[in-house]
Amino acid sequence: MTLRSMAKQLVEQLTGTHIYRSVPHGVDPIRDIAKSLRRYRADIIFDIGANVGESSKLYLDKFPNSHIYCFEPVSVTFRQLQNNLKGNKHVDCYQLAFGSAKGRGKMVLQGGYSDMFFLLNQSKESAINSNVLTESVDVVTLDEFCYAKEIDRISYLKIDTEGGDLEVLKVAVNMLTEQRIDCVQVEAGMNPNNNRHVPLEFLKKFLESHKYFLFGIYEQMSEDWAKGEPHLRWTNLLFISQHMIEINRRLLN
Repeated sequence: MTLRSMAKQLVEQLTGTHIYRSVPHGVDPIRDIAKSLRRYRADIIFDIGANVGESSKLYLDKFPNSHIYCFEPVSVTFRQLQNNLKGNKHVDCYQLAFGSAKGRGKMVLQGGYSDMFFLLNQSKESAINSNVLTESVDVVTLDEFCYAKEIDRISYLKIDTEGGDLEVLKVAVNMLTEQRIDCVQVEAGMNPNNNRHVPLEFLKKFLESHKYFLFGIYEQMSEDWAKGEPHLRWTNLLFISQHMIEINRRLLN
């Protein structure tokens, strides 16, 4: 064993951490994309369920030349989003929800935390307490929005709708079928007792039917935070298109 290896082992034992030569795949999706997809450019990013802008700030840092479309339907949260991203010419903010049909919908403001709000009748969680606050919101579909704004391609589509992710994708048929979305990030339920999120199996089956394949699993959360149970509750899945896979293959040959 070399002196360097001995020092590494000692530090790991003292700190209870593991030292890697590089960050492993599955920790940072943006880093993984940069490492695995040659010449990838994130020109257009959709942040559906942008909340107050945490993800969008990360995208601005990692993809400084991209244009980000942020969508947040709840009024109070939307104002915070606008304030956090104001003055940035690379960002457009829309007070909209995405769903399975254009029209009006009802956001359930459950739990008091904006990242837990969901669109009624599109989440697995359909039963709500009569005392829970709701807000009427405008709902659009992905295909319709892209057509109206003349957006031909989305480089990175992030969906965080607390259980409505599959409904958003089901009416993005044109964009998906024509492989005009490069990367799709969704939030997936990881056990059958999770009544909020779409099960991983459903999302995987749907996206694979449109030739999108699992690239990485990120930000795994167990049931421990709510129920004191050790098994997984949800995780973020990242899929890439067959189109991107083929481009990458040609660049490697």
